Amino acid sequence: MNKKLPARLLLVPLVLLGWLLVTSCSPGSPATWLGTEATPAPTPTPLPTAVVPEKPTYTVERGEVMDSLTFTGRVSPLNEAELYFRTDGRVLQVYVERGQPVRAGDRLAELDVSALHRQLAQANLVLETALTDLQTAEDERAYNLARAQVNLETEIVALNKLKGYDPAADLAVTRADLESATISLARAQGRYDAVAHEPDIAMRPEAQALQEATLAYERALAAHNQAVRQGEQRAYDVQAQEKRVKLARLEVERLQAGVDPRLEQAVAKAELDLADLRAQITDTLILAPFDGEVTAINTAAGRSVEGFRPVIVVADPRELEVTGELSSDDMGELSEGQEATAVPVEFPGQTLPATIRLLPYPYGSGGSAPSASGGDAEEADRATHLDVQFGALAVEPGDLVRVTVVLERKEDVLWLPPAAIRTFEGRKFVVIQEGAIQRRVDVTVGIESDDRVEIVSGVEEGDVVVGP
Repeated sequence: MNKKLPARLLLVPLVLLGWLLVTSCSPGSPATWLGTEATPAPTPTPLPTAVVPEKPTYTVERGEVMDSLTFTGRVSPLNEAELYFRTDGRVLQVYVERGQPVRAGDRLAELDVSALHRQLAQANLVLETALTDLQTAEDERAYNLARAQVNLETEIVALNKLKGYDPAADLAVTRADLESATISLARAQGRYDAVAHEPDIAMRPEAQALQEATLAYERALAAHNQAVRQGEQRAYDVQAQEKRVKLARLEVERLQAGVDPRLEQAVAKAELDLADLRAQITDTLILAPFDGEVTAINTAAGRSVEGFRPVIVVADPRELEVTGELSSDDMGELSEGQEATAVPVEFPGQTLPATIRLLPYPYGSGGSAPSASGGDAEEADRATHLDVQFGALAVEPGDLVRVTVVLERKEDVLWLPPAAIRTFEGRKFVVIQEGAIQRRVDVTVGIESDDRVEIVSGVEEGDVVVGP
């Protein structure tokens, strides 16, 4: 059976709750309220008011604007060559040391080519034999040619003699002799016939005269017939002699044409074989291409080497230049003969005059360097070469040099610093301050440098431009 609590017991929790609320809202802490000393609360620090920084301003000025290209080059000997063997092999001997001075043509190193030297001796012998055979043939040809020329002259004389003989005259003489003999014979015959009835006719002078006339007629007839035959034979003799002259002339022309071409071909082949062997031996030698100093050696006797791999470097330290590797875009802005300035990194206060001497192809006349070993092989040279007037400055190969080339220079033009110009979607503009008003103005720029930009249009001298 539940019993109800007295009402005054229910009031006790309410009184306690009210007391707690009063103490929490009182200005003192519980410790103070209970009679103890309390530590005062810290005073909060107010936040400073944010200061808006002022934007920089620039004044449009008139002056010089210069577009330039700056790059880093390296001091190097003007004449420097990386030397190599042009064939694989084993090094027989290295004749120089690093730092040793050399003269053009000095033998620096060579490969072991004893087999090639034996082949060279044999090739020399083959060439000497071929030359001897050719010379013998030349001597015989000269002798036979002289004889053939004499024979030709003799045959020509004989032909001229045949052509100079006229058989008509002999034929006329023999015909006249024959007619005269015929008449004499007829007369002798008539006288003989007049006394033929005489018993002593055989002893009479008419008989003797007839006999003599008959013999004379027969001789005249034989001579005439011989003259006729000679006239007919002369045409054949002339033709035959003309053929002999032609044969003699052909022999002269044959001998004049030279010896058997196979002999000359044998000599030519022997010379080519010899030249090829000598070239192979030359490929096994490294010779100094110019007067200078050995700056590096990367081989030794007994080592195997690969052809065309540099093993010795020779340079002339008396003449120095500056070389640099530039991009295609940079080289496209340069030209040979263009002036520049050079500042050695080791001597920052020294500004030296310089000239671009050589640009690689297709930007200049360079682009390839002759083979350092003296052959015809070429390797690409992509460096830009500058002549620098070092004077008495003690620079050494390998030193760095800052090179500046003025590409374009304009005097008395409007300019602003690059920081004053703003760009938005490809449009260049500036903000001009006019009192309390600012306005945007599109500008056209010209040449640019690191600290100045030419303003072609859009602003006037003295305008104040607010930076971004």
